[in-house]
Amino acid sequence: MSIQQNQTYRVLSMYERLSKGGALTKSNEANRFGVGEKTIQRDLESIRTFLETEKVNQFLEYNRTEKVYKLNVDNQSFLRKEEILAVVKILVESRAFPKNDMKQIINKLTDQALPWDRVFIEKLMMNEKHLYVDLKHEKSLFDLLWTLAEAIHTKRVIHVKYRREHDKEEKQHILKPLGIVFSEYYFYLIADQTKRKIDFPTIYRVDRIASCEVQPTRFRFPYQDRFQEGEFRQRIQFMYTGDLLTIKFKFTGASPQAVLDRLPTARIIDEKDEYIMFKAEVFGNGIKMWLLSQGEYIEVLEPEELRKQVMESVMRMAEKYQ
Repeated sequence: MSIQQNQTYRVLSMYERLSKGGALTKSNEANRFGVGEKTIQRDLESIRTFLETEKVNQFLEYNRTEKVYKLNVDNQSFLRKEEILAVVKILVESRAFPKNDMKQIINKLTDQALPWDRVFIEKLMMNEKHLYVDLKHEKSLFDLLWTLAEAIHTKRVIHVKYRREHDKEEKQHILKPLGIVFSEYYFYLIADQTKRKIDFPTIYRVDRIASCEVQPTRFRFPYQDRFQEGEFRQRIQFMYTGDLLTIKFKFTGASPQAVLDRLPTARIIDEKDEYIMFKAEVFGNGIKMWLLSQGEYIEVLEPEELRKQVMESVMRMAEKYQ
């Protein structure tokens, strides 16, 4: 190995160990590589110069108390172990990806932490990874999600083969992809159909898309009519579309805050000792499911048609227990 190769190897070796939280001394490094301490000092200066010119968050410092060189890292550029733990728990609870994909994401998140926090984080995550339960479809979605996202961004028509849970065969659809949202364990594609016109977009579960071909054909939407995932997500429950409704209901449960969190468009319009009255803008079909899930603690007031539908559902439910 040439002198230049020796120097390159030394510098890379020292930088790698520093970046993993290691502490170096000139005497130990000189013994390791069989060179003088002045040579190691020049190597450390090369590392310091590199960090000063190429890195905005890393600094080589000499700790006079411990008499070692360490890498001082700005914590703001790394995910803290507390942040990683929170993100991982959300991911695990979502069950959005197959087990192998989830492990891969968790490992990559762990690698973003400060080097000296990694062992601690891995211990915290070990049980979460071991007990993780796949969804039944067990389908890796990364590539498909990216393909859909690109089609949405470039406004290109897509040709998909789609098979619902109880369908015997796949059905073909030509769609205008509008957005992707995640809800209740699954990713969903929001799209307009090209062959028939309806007043609201159609929702497709991404894991049920067998194939997707992006077409050269582009579609257009006026900017003011563009689809916005955030606004759509505020008004939909359980990924069921329907007509956009303004509903009014009385709530007698213990946590009005839970209602406001569940229905971001909701606002309190009246408060009594016995109840709180809410008004919210929502899509019709999904909100009925949520209202029924609240049992005796909600009374639908408006619109009249929705009140009637809820009443009929409650009566059918009661008949099952008679």
